[in-house]
Amino acid sequence: MQSKMIAYDPLTGEIRGVCLTPPQVMAWQAQGLAATDGPEEAGLDTHRVVGGQAVAKAVVELTPDKSEVTADGQDQAVVAVTVLGEEPPDSLEVGVGSQSESVALVGGVGALSPISAVTPCTVLVAVADSITYRCEPVSITAVEDVQL
Repeated sequence: MQSKMIAYDPLTGEIRGVCLTPPQVMAWQAQGLAATDGPEEAGLDTHRVVGGQAVAKAVVELTPDKSEVTADGQDQAVVAVTVLGEEPPDSLEVGVGSQSESVALVGGVGALSPISAVTPCTVLVAVADSITYRCEPVSITAVEDVQL
């Protein structure tokens, strides 16, 4: 396995660049970034740097009970939140549309408040901390109730 050079923000651990050639390191350092060696599979979306070492981001799964609701203010979707790994946090900040919600977790598992809408729209649900966590966002679509 070939190692990669990884550029990261020394304050947050966010990976900003990955390359196989050392000459890029001087350009990164000129931008205020730190550099370290990392595993071949390291990438901006899958890893972060902690204590100078590249580590995999914790995986979060967002699982809606349904992806479509009626835009009547009554129909609701609930999104389960699961943080995988050995030491999940007690809570996790999740973006729900333009809002943010802190989800309490027990053993890495919790749920968002129910999502509903009174007008047709799409609500994107995603983890707020994309530096520490890796997660595929989900969408809940509120559709107009058409009665025939």
